[in-house]
Amino acid sequence: MSRSEYYCRLQAALDQGQDLWQATIVSTDGSSPARAGMKACIGPKLYFGNLGGGALEHGIIAFVRTQRPETPLELSFDLGGEQSGMKQTGMICGGAAAVFIEPLHNPDKLYIIGAGHCGTALAELAAKAEFGVTLIDNRPESLAAPALSGYRRLLSDYTDIGSVITDIKAWIVIMTHGHAHDKEVLRQCLDLPCRYLGMIGSKHKVAESFEKLMEAGVSEQQLASVHAPIGLPIGSRSPVEIAISIMAELIRVRSSLR
Repeated sequence: MSRSEYYCRLQAALDQGQDLWQATIVSTDGSSPARAGMKACIGPKLYFGNLGGGALEHGIIAFVRTQRPETPLELSFDLGGEQSGMKQTGMICGGAAAVFIEPLHNPDKLYIIGAGHCGTALAELAAKAEFGVTLIDNRPESLAAPALSGYRRLLSDYTDIGSVITDIKAWIVIMTHGHAHDKEVLRQCLDLPCRYLGMIGSKHKVAESFEKLMEAGVSEQQLASVHAPIGLPIGSRSPVEIAISIMAELIRVRSSLR
């Protein structure tokens, strides 16, 4: 694979919203097949590039897919089973290899379910706050709005949220058109391993939705983790003000996790 093909494929994977890490061989000592400068991109089910092959390459891939590091780090791999304090590979060629691993995707992936006025306003603020934004809606015309052209957009009838949102620890904000699908979407999202789950609505509307979900078998403990009504109480009314209140809450939660 040529260098240009490598970077074109890398960009295409990122444009599709895939989780992606780049591993680069920093240095080697001994008779390793790897050489400084070799690099590869690793995703949960994606791999391309070259790290020299063999147990070293398999070890790097396994580490990334199991640990999914959120910050860059450098690791040392033992290629001969003789050096302590390094990750073992089972190789017998001798020496060691240093590898730099960096996440290329944005780990804070925000899914806005509902691409109306509030969703559009929130997408703009979230992107500026360095969230990776995806909008989900059941209306093709809403997703085709020029104001959303710079964001990832997914068309869904709201019955398949579990298969649409596949990111581990996603951030999810529910604000479907007219609240028509909020309760059903929330029920599905409760089964996802998200970092944040919030639903728009008045206190009365939220209480009504929660009551119906508990009647359907959802536990009170599950609902306790939902941010609803969503946003900080700043008296917001307009779409922009509502988006600001939600964004402030998202930032507060993100800061508490770091």
